[in-house]
Amino acid sequence: MSAALYLARKKMKIVLISPEFGGQAAKSAEVENYLGYTKISGPELTTKFTEHIEAIGVETKTAEVKSVVKKDSGPPAGEAGFEVKTDDEALEAKSIIVASGKTPRKLNIPGEKELLGKGIGYCATCDGPLYKDKIVTVIGGGNSALDAALEMEKYAQKVYIINLNDDFQGDEIRKDRVKNSEKIEVINKAQTVKAIGSQFLEKIKYKDLNTNQEKEIESQGMFVEIGWAPATEIVQNLVELNNLKEIKIDRDNKTSLEGIFACGDVTDILEKQIIIAAGEGAKAALSAWKYIITKN
Repeated sequence: MSAALYLARKKMKIVLISPEFGGQAAKSAEVENYLGYTKISGPELTTKFTEHIEAIGVETKTAEVKSVVKKDSGPPAGEAGFEVKTDDEALEAKSIIVASGKTPRKLNIPGEKELLGKGIGYCATCDGPLYKDKIVTVIGGGNSALDAALEMEKYAQKVYIINLNDDFQGDEIRKDRVKNSEKIEVINKAQTVKAIGSQFLEKIKYKDLNTNQEKEIESQGMFVEIGWAPATEIVQNLVELNNLKEIKIDRDNKTSLEGIFACGDVTDILEKQIIIAAGEGAKAALSAWKYIITKN
């Protein structure tokens, strides 16, 4: 949306395509580090973003992009070089900005979808303060899970970690901090099988893989930290990706293919934050604008 805003102000003909608007930010219960807002919910903030781009006349399409195709012959000045396909139509564009972010890997267990935002989340940093003096469970065994548990230690009465493996896969320093914490209890060799609750999360059921017995723990919060996947499928055969399947960009947000730019969490930038993604979107838009005007 930030990229779209900047391009609209440059009087470019643009369209913003996404199956949903707001992305990861819209799933955050509270945002306290976006400049200009002491505290605002993620849905409220992204609604303001949407209202802003609509007020300036950005065309939006609620659809999933199925493919991005580069035309075989390079575009002469003023002609489109790419075709973007959704289920319903094919659009031509002189330039593409990929700002598709990352999606959290899901457990795909009963109750996960129903209790999303009602005790289940994918960002401890975003939602940690909501669980002050409550019991919270982190699912995972890598650095992101360890970080989430240490973050929740600041707020929660007790923190469980349910780990599928015998031990953590993270850094030794993080592992030591978790193991030495009086608030954190680690449950290794366990598979999470169900999230239980009527209106909000109340319990978590897991299988002890040593005994194959199913057990339950009380928990008002659950953070799933089993990894994030960059949404790069539509351009994976067009641009260079790193080993994490993030799009590699230079400081001007250019990808390895001329005419395609990328920004935000889908790229290999180091930090993943709302304000950083917004800034990267502005940069990508200005670079795309320069690319287009020099081609005409």
